[in-house]
Amino acid sequence: MPSWWKNGKNFLLVVLLSISHASYGAVNGHAGLDLSVSDDAAKFGIYSLKETPSDITNLGLDLFFNTQSDYFVDVFGSIARKGLLGNQNLELGLKSKLFYLDQDSNGKMGYGLMLGLLGRYWLPTPMPFAIYADYLYAPEVIVFGDAKNAYDWTIRGELQVTQNIMAYLGVRQLQAEFSSSSHEFDGNAHVGVKIAF
Repeated sequence: MPSWWKNGKNFLLVVLLSISHASYGAVNGHAGLDLSVSDDAAKFGIYSLKETPSDITNLGLDLFFNTQSDYFVDVFGSIARKGLLGNQNLELGLKSKLFYLDQDSNGKMGYGLMLGLLGRYWLPTPMPFAIYADYLYAPEVIVFGDAKNAYDWTIRGELQVTQNIMAYLGVRQLQAEFSSSSHEFDGNAHVGVKIAF
């Protein structure tokens, strides 16, 4: 049994799952799975997305783990406006994550809130293709446990293969700072797919 499930640390995970379940049921629109892998890490997620002519709202839950037995669990929410700066292909918005992380090798954990920005630009290609990027940061004032701060950024290309399937390829950097050291949870290229239902 991994260390993040021991010593009562699963309390926050139960809270995260409860919030995610409540959020998931509160949004009308399509739901889906988000799966991605790299050489030494994997991420599994569920999401619920609502899109209108002017904005996109996305809620979900992600579970990340790697070969070092590190774990990162988060409930996220984002809202993006479409057609900003007079460009119908541009989406810009805000994103936040309530997270729990566990660095297994040193027995350290942390939890808190990440806040950040996201952007997506749809290129004028025959098959829908977009460049997506986000950056989230959790400063020390809203991080608890052994962690002092954490950040997470992603840059990727997204290809809408069918109406229900989006494939993507990109790079993710996920890192947390503790009192004596910094630890990289992820820093690799990854490939993934989103499957909508």
